[in-house]
Amino acid sequence: MTRHNAAQAILGQAVQCVPGTLLDQFKRLLAVVHEWRTRREIERSLGRLSNFHLRDVGLTKFDVEAACADSFDRSASRALMSVAQKRTGNW
Repeated sequence: MTRHNAAQAILGQAVQCVPGTLLDQFKRLLAVVHEWRTRREIERSLGRLSNFHLRDVGLTKFDVEAACADSFDRSASRALMSVAQKRTGNW
């Protein structure tokens, strides 16, 4: 078990024991930080690709920018997967 998974498991157990506390807010903060890091990695990796390569996987530069600029309540990676799946075969 990685350190991240262990921390999530321990935090999850603590939050289940004491709902509506500061731990709930801390768990939310951890989720936002995780999403921020995911978006940063998406921007780094997909931002380097050309329009041709992005189109090959069913995306455009606008799709990547829009997903990364969206609210942190929504997963950027899930949004990109959804767009790519909808666009598959429609080029």
